[in-house]
Amino acid sequence: MSVPKDEAMGGRADTSLSWPQYGDCKAISNRVSDSLEVNPFVGEGGAYDSVRPAYPDEAVAALVDAARRARGVEASGRDDALRAADIGAGTGKMSELLARGGLLVDAVEPSEAMRAQASPIEGVTWHDGVAEETGLPNDVYDIVVFAQSWHWMDPERAGLEAARILAPGGALAIVWNQMAVSIPWVHRLTRIMRSGDVHRPDRPPTPGGGFAPMTLTQVAWEDHMTPEEILTLGTTRSSYIRSSEAVRARMQENLRWYLYEHLGYAPGETVTIPYATLVWLTHG
Repeated sequence: MSVPKDEAMGGRADTSLSWPQYGDCKAISNRVSDSLEVNPFVGEGGAYDSVRPAYPDEAVAALVDAARRARGVEASGRDDALRAADIGAGTGKMSELLARGGLLVDAVEPSEAMRAQASPIEGVTWHDGVAEETGLPNDVYDIVVFAQSWHWMDPERAGLEAARILAPGGALAIVWNQMAVSIPWVHRLTRIMRSGDVHRPDRPPTPGGGFAPMTLTQVAWEDHMTPEEILTLGTTRSSYIRSSEAVRARMQENLRWYLYEHLGYAPGETVTIPYATLVWLTHG
């Protein structure tokens, strides 16, 4: 492949996770997630599970460890399995990883289209619900996780609901995967894809419910995709799903130009995409 010199050198030289705030790269506005007319993922076309990345082992380990530490603080004679609530669970990527880590998981997701893409995993039970009114029982969960979903929630109401369902001393986790936009060619890729989900490490989430300030763990990692998979990835973004057919076609054409012509990738060639996962944690 032939990569433009300025972008290639910028990608190799600037590997820090400084995460500047780009004026035209805004996070999705907070929404009340029970207003399904503003939830684009009810119309997701079925590719989300196959092309959206999962989460690195180190990030999942931090969540499992937080649940174990929470149980140790307020065990109160409980010797059953650790329990997690995965809110805005999507297609179950985080739910599966938590279950494989030994937790019993209640996955809450309002979009039937997303739930339909989930694989049946032992230890994961699915619920049709929303962050602000999950329908889950009081005082049960060692950890409540929002993975790639917090920016859709009403932070006050969702935090209050998390506090209600957490066991005493339980952990609240807010997790984001995002491409490493501190690298110029990756930043431009996110601009063309209109992903725009830049969550800064110096701006912790502020959930309702009386939680302590959140602490951050960052995990740097890489995903590997073909240009064709990146094109499909673009179709899973909310900006694409909400757009007209004409705008969708233009978005895909711009992405094809960037991948094949500007960056010089061949069909089927591996594209290595730097990511960072932000794991925010606090306890009730």
